[in-house]
Amino acid sequence: MTVPVINGTESDRSYNNAVAQALDKTYATVQQTGAGDLDLATARIIILSDQHKGARNGADDFRDTEPFYNAALEYYFDRDYTLIGLGDCEELWEERPGAVIDAYGHTLSLTARFHQAERYQRVWGNHDDEWRSRASIDRHLVPVYQDPKFAVPEALLFRVVDAGEVLGSLFLVHGHQGTLDSDRFSWFSRLVVRYIWRPIQRLTNWRSTTPATSWELRQKHNIALYSWSAVQEKTILIAGHTHRPVFEAKVEVAIIERELAAIQQAPLDEKKDEQIPDLEAELAWAQEQAVQLESGMETPIKPSYFNSGCCVYSDASLTGIEIADGEIRLVRWPNSNGEIAPEVWARASLRSVLAEL
Repeated sequence: MTVPVINGTESDRSYNNAVAQALDKTYATVQQTGAGDLDLATARIIILSDQHKGARNGADDFRDTEPFYNAALEYYFDRDYTLIGLGDCEELWEERPGAVIDAYGHTLSLTARFHQAERYQRVWGNHDDEWRSRASIDRHLVPVYQDPKFAVPEALLFRVVDAGEVLGSLFLVHGHQGTLDSDRFSWFSRLVVRYIWRPIQRLTNWRSTTPATSWELRQKHNIALYSWSAVQEKTILIAGHTHRPVFEAKVEVAIIERELAAIQQAPLDEKKDEQIPDLEAELAWAQEQAVQLESGMETPIKPSYFNSGCCVYSDASLTGIEIADGEIRLVRWPNSNGEIAPEVWARASLRSVLAEL
């Protein structure tokens, strides 16, 4: 499928088409499996991606976020939410499955409670594509979830209904599909991460909270995901992978501001010197995009693409997508007062969003 690109080069178009072809294939597969119904009046869902749970060593980006993440799981379980893990739940490019399961037994037990209550679903991403293997699931995840039929598909599809009326669909996928490093040649990337980057992280405690080497590549991928979603009919794409929340196809400036502030306040080191210019450039781009959209300078965009962000920000916070009370919401943990509670950063009527598509 050829997808539209705003101000795109031939290279951009080639990249977008590769992502689109992979998403087309995944979408066709999940359509054959069948869509579940999401009742707009009663649905309560929290979507969290990119925990990258490691082995509690210097290469583990999840350690600092763990208390907030576990608190979020308790909060949502008590309020009858369904938990959806949108890929990269475990960091299996750096670690073996057994090491992660041993390191985060309590967190996994909280997740297992959702499954036992029939309120848990997940998909695999590039960093936990080990779960493409039935044998790996049987060996490592079945004992955790106490279910011999436990499955980890590549994507999920929901048909949104309200009083019997079908409003549209939600297509949930990690979002790495179609990329060279994370999909087609992921075997090579895994070797580099495990045997080169992981030892460096363990020695230096450098964090690695972005899937791309620069914000330009991250935005390039966001554009590719949006371009695919924009030509679908009555379908919202919800992805992770980029580690940046997107709401109604707009990058959230506040998340970048918070991450930049956290790094600026941290003790000075080489990694900080590298991160600050990158985040400042990304912030300037996002702010300019917001100005152009508000002034009508850019082509109007469809609210067809959302991104849950990640659970490994520099300030130990996490973001996710809630679907509840007829709304779709971007939330951050903890709130701006540092309290163990979600803060809603953006919200919209799900019916209205689907009506715009």
